Amino acid sequence: MAGWEKTLLCIDDDQSCLNIHKIILEDFGYAVLTASSAREGLDVFASKAVDAVILDYQMPGMNGERVAAEMRKTNPRFPILMLSGCVSPPESALQLVDEFIAKGDPVEFLLLTVQQLLSRGEKRKPVRAVIHSRVATERVAPPYGAKLPPFHVM
Repeated sequence: MAGWEKTLLCIDDDQSCLNIHKIILEDFGYAVLTASSAREGLDVFASKAVDAVILDYQMPGMNGERVAAEMRKTNPRFPILMLSGCVSPPESALQLVDEFIAKGDPVEFLLLTVQQLLSRGEKRKPVRAVIHSRVATERVAPPYGAKLPPFHVM
C-alpha cells in the first residue's frame, strides 16, 4: 500500500501546529514532511517529491504569500493549502493558493480539503531531479476515492 501513500509538506513557524498537523495527517495515512520556516520549506519543496503543501500565512521573514509565489514559479499548478490563525490573508495571497482554511476550523475541514487538493494534483519529482533528468514524469496511484471516517476528539 506504500505506493498509494501521499506525501504532504507542512510549513509553519509554530512548532506545536506542525506537530498537531503531522500527527493528525499521519493518522489518516499521509506521509508528512515538516519545515519550521519559509526558507526551510522552500528547500524541502525543491529537494523532495511531495503531493501538496500546507502553508501558514503569517511567518517571520517571509510570509506564506511569498512562499506560495516562489512555489508557483516552479510549478504553477501545484496544490497549495494556506492556513492562518490570526488574520485573513489578503486577496493577493488567496489568488496564489488553491484553498484556504482558518487554523481554528474543525480538523475535518483540513482533512477534506487535503483530500480534495490531492484529487486535483499529481505527484511531482523534486525540482533538482527534474532539472537534472530528461524524464520528468512518473506514474502515481489514482487519487483517494474513499470517504474519510468521522474524527472523534478524545
